[in-house]
Amino acid sequence: MDAGAEETILPALWGQDTFVAKAGGSEILGQMWAFPDRKGRACCLIPEATALFQERSQMFLNGRREAGFFYAARCYRYERPQAGRYREFTQLGYEYLGPDPAAAFERSLTLCRGFLDSLGLRYKLDSMAKRGLSYYLGGEGFEARVPELGAQKQIAGGGAYREGAGFGIGLERLALALEAQGIQP
Repeated sequence: MDAGAEETILPALWGQDTFVAKAGGSEILGQMWAFPDRKGRACCLIPEATALFQERSQMFLNGRREAGFFYAARCYRYERPQAGRYREFTQLGYEYLGPDPAAAFERSLTLCRGFLDSLGLRYKLDSMAKRGLSYYLGGEGFEARVPELGAQKQIAGGGAYREGAGFGIGLERLALALEAQGIQP
């Protein structure tokens, strides 16, 4: 499926204030690898990528009305490692920035489903999921879940926010899901 998106390379280190402002109220804040830099500024290893696109949407758009972006970013969360939940993981994502979050949501959902379907993966989609990230409009989004993974069954999640919409797929969890269903990528 051609998404017409351009690749974006994201930094692993970022200012902590971005995530406090954009993901406020979520469990992510308590899971950040946060520390001061040499000048005492609060920094962190990025726990997810969408907040960066929100904060820098105008820079990414660079004068365009709307555009799509994809990325594969290393993300970090300070939590107890367990099957499918790691302190360091890879997030494959897509963000569509523009003036119509509802249209961007539909585009993101369609692209996410198309990608998972192209792998032959069997999953359950909740298109009205309550997401734990405060930046999603109405706190709602979508999640793709693979029941064979047990407690850590979510492999993809996304939603609309003021600047657009997007989704992220945990690649390590996706690999576990494919293995659990006997699918060779």
